[in-house]
Amino acid sequence: MRDRLVKQQTVSRRSVLRGIAGGVVVAPSLGRTNGNWNEVGDRDERADTETMAKQSESTDEPPLVTVMTRNLYVGADPRRLLLQSAEEEMGTVVADLLADIERSRFDARAQAIADDIAEARPDLVGLQEVTLLRLQLPGDYVSDAGRTNASEYYLDFLGLVQSALAERGLTYGVVSSVTNTDVELPADLDAGLADVRLTDRDVVLARQGLVTHNPRRHTYDATVTIPFPDGVEFPLVRGYCGIDVEVDDTEFTFVNTHLDSTSASTQLDQARELVVDLTALDRPVVLVGDFNSPADGSETVTYDLLTQFFVDAYAEREPDSAGYTCCQHPTLRRTRSMLSKRLDLVLLRDVGPVVDVDRVGLHSADRVSTTVDGETHRLWASDHAGVVATVRVDPSGTVPRPSGWERTLSSSQTSTARHSSESANETGATGANGVNRTDSTGGETTDVAVPGFGFLAAAIALGAIAVEAVRRRNAE
Repeated sequence: MRDRLVKQQTVSRRSVLRGIAGGVVVAPSLGRTNGNWNEVGDRDERADTETMAKQSESTDEPPLVTVMTRNLYVGADPRRLLLQSAEEEMGTVVADLLADIERSRFDARAQAIADDIAEARPDLVGLQEVTLLRLQLPGDYVSDAGRTNASEYYLDFLGLVQSALAERGLTYGVVSSVTNTDVELPADLDAGLADVRLTDRDVVLARQGLVTHNPRRHTYDATVTIPFPDGVEFPLVRGYCGIDVEVDDTEFTFVNTHLDSTSASTQLDQARELVVDLTALDRPVVLVGDFNSPADGSETVTYDLLTQFFVDAYAEREPDSAGYTCCQHPTLRRTRSMLSKRLDLVLLRDVGPVVDVDRVGLHSADRVSTTVDGETHRLWASDHAGVVATVRVDPSGTVPRPSGWERTLSSSQTSTARHSSESANETGATGANGVNRTDSTGGETTDVAVPGFGFLAAAIALGAIAVEAVRRRNAE
C-alpha cells in the first residue's frame, strides 16, 4: 500500500498568473520543466542510432519482452466545464479548468505511476495524455484565434514522470513521441487576459540498455474539426509514435497511440490508417494504447477491426476476465473503483506466445495520499488502469493482411463537432459524452457514452466560446 504523503504548497491559480506578469513563476508544487519542448519533441528525430547496449546475450529461447501502456489523464472533466460555460464567464471557466488540473495533483500521481513502472520493469512504455501546460500573460489569443505561442512552462507531465523514475534509480529515455492537439485558450483573469496553452502528446519510453532505432511518428489524416468564429476551423489531431527495437538479434516495432473519442467514424478511420501502416511492416509489431473502443463491442466497432489483424494479449491470456481499465471518477477521489470498460490494450502481430499479462493501478491500495486544498485525499494515479504484458518475440510469419484496403474508410476524412453551449447541454442530456457509434459499413450512427469525451475537444470548444464572449464584452 502506498502510504506516503505528498505535501502540497497551495498556490492560487490567479496568483500564479499574476506572478508571471511580474516576471516570477510561482509553481513550486508542479515540478520541473524539460527546457524547450521543441527539443524534447524532436529528440526522436535525432535518435536514429543504437541508443543503448544490447539487452542480453542470445539464447535458444525466443527473447522475452515486457511492455506497458498507461494513460496519464490530464486531470479535469470537460463535461462539467462545458455545462458551466452556458452560465458563467468564460474566464472563470478556464480558471476552473486550471484549478481542476492542479487539484488532480499530477506531481503526486506521477509517483504512483513511477512505482508501477519500477515494480513491472517494462522494457518499453507507451504513455498517452502526456500533457504539457504553458502560459502567456498578457495574452494575444483573442486578436489572433488559433495561434499557439504561449511558452512559459507551467506543468510538464513527462518531466514529472521521468523525475519520479530517476528518484527510484531508473532511467527511461524518450525514444519516440508525437504531438497531437496543441490548443491555446484565452483566460480572462484578475491579472488580465492570459493565454493558456495545452499540448497533448503520446510518448514511448525505453529502459536503459535497450537497442532502439528508426523512430517514427504519424498524424492521422482522419480528424475531428471544431468551428471557431470567423470561419476558422480547429482540428482535433491524433497520431501514433513508434520505434524499432532489437532484442537478442530479433527485431520488432513498438507503437503507441490514442484514438479519437468524440466521433466513432473518425476513430474507425484512424484505426484503419493504423492497420494499413503497421501491416505493411516486415517485422513483428507490438501496438499499445488507449483505443477508446470497448473490447466488448458495446459502443464502437474499432476493437473488432483491430483484432482482425492483431492478437489482444489480455484476451489471449485471461479469456474469462473482463479486464476493465476505464474509467475512474474525474476527481480521482472515489474509494471504490469505477472501472467498467476495457479500452487500454496491448495488441500483438506476429508476436507470441503471451507469457504473462496484468493490470496496474486498479486496486484501492494503489492510490496515493496527497493534500488537496488543505485536506488529505487518496487519489487514483489516473482515470485509467494500465496494462503490462510479457511476451516472447517468436515470429511465425503467418499473419493476416488487409486486401485492397485504402487508408481511410469514409469518403470524408474529417468530421465537424459543434461547440455551442446548447450542444454542451445536449451532451449532458444524452448521457456521458455524445460520441457517435457506427457500424462497420459506415451506416447511420447513434449516440453512445464513451469515457473520456475528449478533454481537448472540450477545451477547444471552450476556447471558441471564450473568444466569442471576450469579443462581445470588448465591443460593449
